Amino acid sequence: MLSLHGVSAWVEVDGKELEQYGVAEDLDQNQVTCWIPSQANKKFSVVFRDNVAYREHSLSSNLELDGSSISGRVILPLTTTRNTPNFARDRKVVQSEHIVSTTSSRPFVFSKLELTEDENEYLNQSSAHLGEIQIKIYKVQVVEKRLCLGSTVPCHGKVHERSKKAVTHCVSYGQEVEIPTAYSCITRLLDSSFPLATFVFKYRDFGLLQANGIIPKPPPAKKKAAVSVDVLDLTTGDDMERQPIGDEIEIVEDTTEKRTASLLSKRSNPSEVQPTKRIKREENFVRGEVIDLT
Repeated sequence: MLSLHGVSAWVEVDGKELEQYGVAEDLDQNQVTCWIPSQANKKFSVVFRDNVAYREHSLSSNLELDGSSISGRVILPLTTTRNTPNFARDRKVVQSEHIVSTTSSRPFVFSKLELTEDENEYLNQSSAHLGEIQIKIYKVQVVEKRLCLGSTVPCHGKVHERSKKAVTHCVSYGQEVEIPTAYSCITRLLDSSFPLATFVFKYRDFGLLQANGIIPKPPPAKKKAAVSVDVLDLTTGDDMERQPIGDEIEIVEDTTEKRTASLLSKRSNPSEVQPTKRIKREENFVRGEVIDLT
């Protein structure tokens, strides 16, 4: 949220505060400016809250959407302390609609901007504040309370191609809905006509803000780490020929002696030596032949 001089303000969509980017303060003008992402066909609310305990005067808001003034809201003088359960609720105002009659209103909606090439539209329209939600907070004294008669909603119509300022969205108003009887306050400015605080929310499509570096781009995806391959040590394990130990060494040595004696005996008696078998040489194997091993 944006905060200045004990007052905070923010914009909500689906009951959640939109994140602010590129926040800048101008203390000489009592103004804070930021960027927020907008999404077409989404309803939104503008919220402001008084954070000061024991404030003696009322606060009044003046809301402007795309440069068109909308009737604001009033926070009455403090009647509870910061420690009471209702402090935050009583010191916060949520404005999500434009009152068109005593018993009906139309909700705020982000919509796609309609463009035209008609030169008359370009000459007759003011687009200096297109794509802006501005809320000014004043110190006031409530003079009178009366029924709110409402008013017609502002209508920008189509915007000339040359005046859109890279804006793709605008504020429109949803279908009329029934509300409880609305009342309005007649107020008188205190101190001066200079606002206590001004909050400016410049709304743009999320992708446009990201493309212009206002919203940081996500970091590139990390490359997957190379999969480590476990190298098996083939020089150990149960598959190796087991080395004889203990009594097995004696058995091996005894067997070796017997084999040596047998070979010496055969050499001394040539008649016992089996004749060498003659090996019949087969024809060369031709690639592609099938050998029947059965």
